[in-house]
Amino acid sequence: MGKKKVATEDLVVPPQDTRICGTICICQMTLVLSSVALVYLTVAIYMPSTRAFKSGIDPTPVMCTTTRALNKDNCEWGSCGEWCLSKTSGACIQIYVNLRANGSNLIFQNCTNSANKTCYGIDQDRADKARCINDECKNLTGTFNCTAGQCLNITDAFECVFHNSDAPVKCSGRRGKINCMDISGLYSCSRGTCRKIRTPYNCDRRCVDIPTRNKNVVVLSGDKVYLSQCQNAINAETMEEVWNESSENVAMTSCYYIKNSPDRVDAVDCINGSTLEHNMLTDLTNFTYLSHLHVSVATPVPEIAPPDVDLTISNESKLMINLEGCVNTLMDECKEFLKDFGRDGSDHNARARFPCFYSPGKKDVVVARFDLEVTYRQFVFASVVPSVLFVVSCSILLMCQKTVYVGDDAKMRFKGCVDTETILNKNNVGAPTNGDMGGGGGDEVMAL
Repeated sequence: MGKKKVATEDLVVPPQDTRICGTICICQMTLVLSSVALVYLTVAIYMPSTRAFKSGIDPTPVMCTTTRALNKDNCEWGSCGEWCLSKTSGACIQIYVNLRANGSNLIFQNCTNSANKTCYGIDQDRADKARCINDECKNLTGTFNCTAGQCLNITDAFECVFHNSDAPVKCSGRRGKINCMDISGLYSCSRGTCRKIRTPYNCDRRCVDIPTRNKNVVVLSGDKVYLSQCQNAINAETMEEVWNESSENVAMTSCYYIKNSPDRVDAVDCINGSTLEHNMLTDLTNFTYLSHLHVSVATPVPEIAPPDVDLTISNESKLMINLEGCVNTLMDECKEFLKDFGRDGSDHNARARFPCFYSPGKKDVVVARFDLEVTYRQFVFASVVPSVLFVVSCSILLMCQKTVYVGDDAKMRFKGCVDTETILNKNNVGAPTNGDMGGGGGDEVMAL
């Protein structure tokens, strides 16, 4: 014989009771989580978004160049903090930038014989640093860039020429680590005896063998050099020709971004356009000499690209990652931000150059991240989703309060869905019914 089917209402916990209980638990959890989300998003999304809408910042990016990156022990403001709920109060890094309008976008056409060279400097994050307090400076030999007793060897990347230096400091011996525990600046060392190099000095990057033969276009971009033989250059906005090879000179400029194509070179945000006589270049040259030619020898030609001084909006502005100066992702965003945007040239590498945003009424503060469209989408999503979940879960719980009851058998049911008296009679084991009592009208029937 098959197993006898148990009636639904004879189960210990009827399915209706399970569904009601599960629904109430889920709605309670949703109500709590949506309430917490609304409170958290007030600080993380709603207030920053409202501030962004009212900031008056122009959504069209301009250009910034890092001029200073300072480590501060006590900060009134910081360029980037990892958690917005705890504002910067201790040590931080403050980045200052030069703010200017965008330069020209150029297209160099019919280019052949192209070449590019990347002049690598010192990667401060990966390079080995000698900590003098740990007695690691006792054998230093070469040229070192020192900061608060940590010395970085730049001998292989730079060749420094100087004429004056301070008295020698001995970093070896018993008192060596004490003598050098706080040294800062550029030092020339020999077997642990170091002399601080006085200004003026000249440190040339060891970037040689840059091919300049048969090249009439030289574009500098940070630590990179792009060279080519092109027919002409046109302004991408006006489509006017600004240089032609028939002038028989070399066009030079400094640009933010360069894209090489098979027969053309696209350059974005170019400044300090100039021309140079062909005889100033040999078959090979070095990065320092090219930079010198561009700055001091070449003839400025504003038609190619405007000089940076004519585009300057503010000589020194505070840089913040966003309007809040902090992020809430806890993914070490600030570490990467400071690494990319904090390059101020103090390590003799190229300064950071990047798009930024500012308010015309407040030029002393710029932000690296600003997108009103993304901010609006985030605001709408963060407002609608938790609010809808809060209202729906709250409504269901209120409905359950009005329509669900708990019987004497401690089971939850919706009112009107089942015959309540029948269910309760079935759950009273051994209770007599009219049929069991056999009938007289005077027999008592147990009323529930």
